[in-house]
Amino acid sequence: HLPPAEAVRRLDRALSGTRGAAVAVAQVDTRAAVLRFTGVGNIGARLCEGGAWRHLVSRPGIVGTHRPTTLREEEAPWADDRVLVLHSDGLPSRWSPTSDTCRTAADPAVTAAVTIRDASSPARPVRDDTAVAVLAPIPPDGP
Repeated sequence: HLPPAEAVRRLDRALSGTRGAAVAVAQVDTRAAVLRFTGVGNIGARLCEGGAWRHLVSRPGIVGTHRPTTLREEEAPWADDRVLVLHSDGLPSRWSPTSDTCRTAADPAVTAAVTIRDASSPARPVRDDTAVAVLAPIPPDGP
């Protein structure tokens, strides 16, 4: 397994000569109970820890064309009460997750759909290029 920063470096080489991309790589080491994250470009990342949300920071740039020379890899404890939401810049910048979004019992696909629904408003509709990915532990009674 590659650490997230190294995965982004390799993606930068692979995307060289293209228009590039915004990229986020999140990796959970369940044995060490650690989440590692590296992001470049307009990728939002929010981690729910014990009911409170915090931002994981993506660096400005474009993977493949203007990647930052230094890639920061954030680490955070990972436990059964954590939820990670990654999203493209298609969500309004003022979007704020609700406490319901932090429920680990919900299916991640449902959490993603609710995130898109709740981020939209008549004044600031979600754009058609919006992407949301959710990482959450499988509940004990899950599949």
